[in-house]
Amino acid sequence: MNNRRRSNPALRSGKSRMMEILVGAAVLVIAIGIGTTVLNSGKIKRSKAEALQKMSRIGEALRGYLDDNNGEFPLEDAPGKDDWLNAAKPEAETVWYNALTKQIAATPVSELGDNPASQFYQRSYPLFLSGAAYPKTKKEGKPYFAFGFNSSLQVKAEDGTETPANLAGIQHQDRTVAFLERGVKKGEKTNKLQGGFDGGSKANAKNFVGRYKGKGHILFIDGHVEEFSFEDLTDAMGQAVNGQANVYWTGDPDSRPN
Repeated sequence: MNNRRRSNPALRSGKSRMMEILVGAAVLVIAIGIGTTVLNSGKIKRSKAEALQKMSRIGEALRGYLDDNNGEFPLEDAPGKDDWLNAAKPEAETVWYNALTKQIAATPVSELGDNPASQFYQRSYPLFLSGAAYPKTKKEGKPYFAFGFNSSLQVKAEDGTETPANLAGIQHQDRTVAFLERGVKKGEKTNKLQGGFDGGSKANAKNFVGRYKGKGHILFIDGHVEEFSFEDLTDAMGQAVNGQANVYWTGDPDSRPN
């Protein structure tokens, strides 16, 4: 007598359908993952290309401004806070975000009108980088800059006043930082040593951020742009080092070491 149980055809069919469903679900999850990766990669490439184009344009504006002003650089920021009100004051006319936008025939921050945020945070505006993580709940109150002026260029006197840098004092024009991509909020950090992600108009190596798979852009005084990571530019303590990776932060690194 055969005591083996005969398999139930309905049970076999149910198991087969379940297996098909599981395999189908796994394929769908993999497809979604691949699609998301492709979309994110495409978005990063577009953001990177946009940043390169806009920073290169600011580089052209800087060279034109230097030619028109006997080599004197624009100011790094305005007195007081980096808000719409201070950006529109007469003393902010020569701050870079006003002076250089005028140089390329764009609307300076000072002239964006009664609702400046609606114009500043547009992909078409030369100072806006769509790849940056702007703080959604705060950006209406002031301009947040996703790239800023190298704050080590301006010279501070003993009384606290700042003197604009002059091209005549720049020893390595093709390797000295003019502008760098900066973080605008903590979520953009790629290294725990980074800091000062306040979106101000001036920046230093601590604020440098790599938005594009760990890389970010630096605009040099001669107008060309290169990619770096935070680690390329700083020492083990996160401090900028003049000459590291052939990058200089001060006009005369011998008399003003970083």
